[in-house]
Amino acid sequence: MDDRRPEGEEGPNVGEEGLGEADQTLADNEQTLGERDQTVSDRDQQASEDDQAASDWDVDHGGDPTAHAGSTAARAQASREREETSALRDRTAHERDISAQRRDELSMLRDQIAQERDRDATTTDAKDELTDGHTLRPEDLLERARASRIRAANDRERAARDREQAARDREQAQLDREQAAYDRERAGTDELTGARRRGVGLEELENEMRRARREGNSLVAAYVDVDGLKSVNDRQGHAAGDELLRTVAEMLRRHMRSYDLLVRLGGDEFLCVVPNITAAEGRRRFDDLRSELSDAKGSISVGFSELLGADSPGEFIKRADSDLLASRKR
Repeated sequence: MDDRRPEGEEGPNVGEEGLGEADQTLADNEQTLGERDQTVSDRDQQASEDDQAASDWDVDHGGDPTAHAGSTAARAQASREREETSALRDRTAHERDISAQRRDELSMLRDQIAQERDRDATTTDAKDELTDGHTLRPEDLLERARASRIRAANDRERAARDREQAARDREQAQLDREQAAYDRERAGTDELTGARRRGVGLEELENEMRRARREGNSLVAAYVDVDGLKSVNDRQGHAAGDELLRTVAEMLRRHMRSYDLLVRLGGDEFLCVVPNITAAEGRRRFDDLRSELSDAKGSISVGFSELLGADSPGEFIKRADSDLLASRKR
C-alpha cells in the first residue's frame, strides 16, 4: 500500500510532547475528509438528477431526435459525474487508511507511555519526579497511565472505523464505475429499439472499418428501411408505429451476431454492420428476415454494400442506400 501521508502528517515517533500536535493533525484531516464526503454526496445527487432528466426526456418526447440528443447529453454528464466521484472516493479511502495507520501508531505510543508511567510509579523516588514544575505522586502517574491507555483504546477504535469507512468508500467507488459504464452505454442506446444511436453508432462504424482493414476481413453494411411506417402512424397511431419499429429491431438482432453493429440512423432507418460475410451472404440472411416480417404484418427494404479500401463511412453507407433505392425499382 502507498504509505505517503496527507500533507502535514508526522511520522510515527512523535514522542509524548508531540501527541497533542499529532491529534490536531488527525482532527484537521478528519475535517477535510468530512468536507470531501459532502462533495461526494453532492456529486451523487447531481448524477441522480442527470439520470432523471434523461428519463424525463425519453418519456415526454418518445422517439423524437431532439429528445434523444437531450437524454444522451444528460446520461453522458451523469457518467462523467460518477467517474469523477469514483476517483474522489478512492482517494478518500486511501487517506482514511493512512489516518487509521497513524492512529494505530499513536495508540502504540500511548501504550508505551502508560507502561513507562506504571514503571515510574513503582520507583522509590517517583514522588520527586517533576513534570512542568509539579511533583507527581505514584497515584498521579498511575492515573495518567490509565488515561493514556483509554486514549490508546480510543485511537484503535477510531482506526478501525476509518478502515471500515475506507472499505465502504472503495466498494461505492466500484459501484460508481459500474454505473458510469452503464450510463455511457445507455447514452449511446436508442430507448425505443435498443439499437445504437446515430452519433455513437457512426463512431463504432469507423472502429469496425479500421478493424476490418487492419485484419484484412470483409465488412458488409445493410441499409434497412421500414416500409410504410408513416402510414401505420397515420392509420393506427404512433404506438402502433413504435411497436413496428421494436419488432423490426428485434428481428434484425435475431439475424445478427452479438458483436454485429445495429444503428438507428433515423425515424424508420437502420444500419446493420456485419463483418466476415459477403454482400451475397447478407442478402440471403435478410431474405429470411423479410419472410418472418411478412408473418408479423411488416416489411422492410434493404440495400447492401461491401467495404472498399478507400471508403469513408459516408461512402460506405451511401452505396448501401443507393442499392436499397435500386432494389425498389427492380
